[in-house]
Amino acid sequence: MSLQILPFAQPAVSAVREFNQRLLAGGAAADQQFPETPDPGWMPGMELFLAVEESLVRGGYILRRQMFSAAGAPLPAAHYRLPLSEGVINRTYAMLGLRMVRDALCREPRLYALGMGGWDKPLPRMLQRLGWTLCAVPFHFKVVHPGRFLRHIRALRSSPLRRAAFDAAAFTGAGWLGMKALGLARRLPPAPVDLAPAFAPWADEVWERARPAYGLLAQRDAATLDQLYPPSDPRFLRVRAAGGWAVLLDTQMRNHKQFGDMRVGAIVDCLARPEFAGAVVRATAILLEQRGVDLIVSNQLHAAWSRALLESGFRTGPSNYLLALSPAFAQAAGDNHDQFHINRGDGDGPIHL
Repeated sequence: MSLQILPFAQPAVSAVREFNQRLLAGGAAADQQFPETPDPGWMPGMELFLAVEESLVRGGYILRRQMFSAAGAPLPAAHYRLPLSEGVINRTYAMLGLRMVRDALCREPRLYALGMGGWDKPLPRMLQRLGWTLCAVPFHFKVVHPGRFLRHIRALRSSPLRRAAFDAAAFTGAGWLGMKALGLARRLPPAPVDLAPAFAPWADEVWERARPAYGLLAQRDAATLDQLYPPSDPRFLRVRAAGGWAVLLDTQMRNHKQFGDMRVGAIVDCLARPEFAGAVVRATAILLEQRGVDLIVSNQLHAAWSRALLESGFRTGPSNYLLALSPAFAQAAGDNHDQFHINRGDGDGPIHL
């Protein structure tokens, strides 16, 4: 096929809209839609590319260029995100996904992908075949209100028998006793918490102290943080503790596919030197408990942050949040994945929390 991969420009807007409509009509998921403007304004550093055949758009992907720190040294890279291909509904374009990855690697050899929905999805399977390095970013959770957890955790209420058992446990209080015995519902004592309206300029000090301690860390200076988590956005809670910080969400879910109608707290992002991870996690968990959430969740790859969560009463569950590094990026970053500081603040950000 005579197909080119070109930067998204304004004249292609209607063709992108038609591409999205074809995907939906063919049964693609509703959240699999390409931006219909060349500058969607989601995050800084984004470049959008389209796979164009004559006047029709057959696919597209986004590169988000970023700076990383690898053991304190600057390392430019890019996030390969939202690759969409008409191959999901038309086998004629089945190889377009591979062509787009190769095109992106020509533009930036140090690529990463994040999230992707699990090991069984097409993108991580293809990246593995191409020699990319993949690992799961562990999922941590802490039950605060067992009754509401048992009534609303759809991921576990997968059959009529299970739903009846969970409802009975919630009604009788057996769920609370069982979770307490397993350490799944441990409450932390009250403690003072410092909320900040914005990051600048104090977060620059945290960044300079922390970055040499991590094998891999996306840039988290004050200017970058205020772009990722704008002070004008009321969703984000910024916590200062023990020479570090965290970004939290407190979200009332509505008919969520996993959490039902629970009120879910999320530790989205965080930074301090690894030895202070425990104090930061403790402060954030206390704040979310005091606000009345039913469940607290966090994805954290670094060993110190994972350990800090476990010591604050969290447990681990199955993770579908994957990190994939291209061969060039993996070579530059090294293979000590548990020294990489990766969480929900990376990649697409906290879009599903």
